[in-house]
Amino acid sequence: EAYIDFSQYGINGLDCSGYELYHGLEAESYTGNLLVNVFAGGTSDTERCFLTGNYRLKNFRGNTNSYVWYLREQGYTVEGSHPFYQWFYNRQNINGYLGFERYRFLENDYEKLSDRYMPEDSILLSEIYQDFLKNKETGKPYFSFSLNIQSHGPYPAEYTYSDKEYLTGNYSEECKKAVNNYFYFIMDSDVQLLELVGHMRNDPDPVIMVLFSDHLPWMGDGNSYYKEMGFADDLETEKDFRIHYSTRYLIWANDSAKKILNNDFIGEGPTISPCYLMNLTFQQCGWKGPAFMQAMTDMMEVFPVVTTNEKYVVDNQLVEDIPAERQELFQKFEYLQYFWRNNFLY
Repeated sequence: EAYIDFSQYGINGLDCSGYELYHGLEAESYTGNLLVNVFAGGTSDTERCFLTGNYRLKNFRGNTNSYVWYLREQGYTVEGSHPFYQWFYNRQNINGYLGFERYRFLENDYEKLSDRYMPEDSILLSEIYQDFLKNKETGKPYFSFSLNIQSHGPYPAEYTYSDKEYLTGNYSEECKKAVNNYFYFIMDSDVQLLELVGHMRNDPDPVIMVLFSDHLPWMGDGNSYYKEMGFADDLETEKDFRIHYSTRYLIWANDSAKKILNNDFIGEGPTISPCYLMNLTFQQCGWKGPAFMQAMTDMMEVFPVVTTNEKYVVDNQLVEDIPAERQELFQKFEYLQYFWRNNFLY
């Protein structure tokens, strides 16, 4: 939730040493940037683009094609957790439409494990691991998709969660407190994440972990704290647009998976839209996936970034309009997306 690597931006007075854990994990993973549709909110857009392979989402009112359904058809257990209210983004209904057999929420579940309004990652990641172990008893392969909530904004300046000051210097007190609180949450998230990775690293079965953030964090009314830290507000340049909408992804594999799949899962991947992240994961595994995924993998080579902000990357160039020589192919891309969204196959 709302994870940004501020160390990329050279912000004066910002102590970024806490990112060392995550950078260490990146060094042993296949990593890259997502260009998402949303900024400082709208988590469900990024998660559902990943799960469905669609760059533009429909109004979900019934069963909808997704990679969850595909994996379920292949014999996987498909489940996950989000330790927040099930009505938020209507996940209690839509997650079922997307194919999940079981999904855990705050109500009647995580509320029994934590007294926090937004339960801590130490509990969430421990439960993810226990569910993973429990599934081993079934003998079925396992797909788990979970969203944390600990690092969700706002990061109230009236509270102090840590004595450590990550941001110092000529900034408003509200800005410094909010950034310090944000850092406290995400740095603790990294500690919990590395504990989970440690379990998976030692597991005898092949394990692939895909990590990504939904959007940049909310930072003050009108995102005023970003402005204080030197981020542009008008997005007139390509650089500013990319900063505004970029998050990181990471694909990690344990030794068993590396051996079976004959891939070290290390390197820098392309900048893509979230709708292609499952394609990239399957590519790293050497899998083809369903026909729609295969078609989208071909499209990814030409249109790696397609956004609802009318920005596209075409042949490695960020553009606002699809070039004339690519219009016919892009029309096929739109037809494929429309069919997949509206004709349930499972």
